[in-house]
Amino acid sequence: MPRIAKKNTLRRASGAQAGEAGGNAGGDSVSVAVNGVRVEVSPELKAAVLRAHQASRRNLPVEMTTTQAAEFLDVSRPFVIKLIQRGDLPCRLVGKHRRIPTGALVEYREKMFQEARQAANEMSRLAQDAGFYDDQRNGPSR
Repeated sequence: MPRIAKKNTLRRASGAQAGEAGGNAGGDSVSVAVNGVRVEVSPELKAAVLRAHQASRRNLPVEMTTTQAAEFLDVSRPFVIKLIQRGDLPCRLVGKHRRIPTGALVEYREKMFQEARQAANEMSRLAQDAGFYDDQRNGPSR
């Protein structure tokens, strides 16, 4: 897991909705509330939120190397090269080195988030249709 070099502070915006990540001014803190109840955050989720927060605060270059693109997309460098070879990401060559337009990376990342969101919604719908979310307060139905 990557180490976070400097302290990050996340502050909950006024009126933040339940389920959003927030924190306090005490440093590397991430908290999640669901229906007003604070739930524990795994170290992996905490690291991902802090990385995303840190990334959102820095200015992006016009183009990125494959290594920078891999870090930006949170994937491996060979995967970025495969995306280029498949035509999913454009690039230009500077000598033998690939440079990928940042705008294309932002669009690709947003497209992947949207596809993941649609898949999660579909899984939730299928689980509801199968009865996995039925009210179980009265015990199992027989």
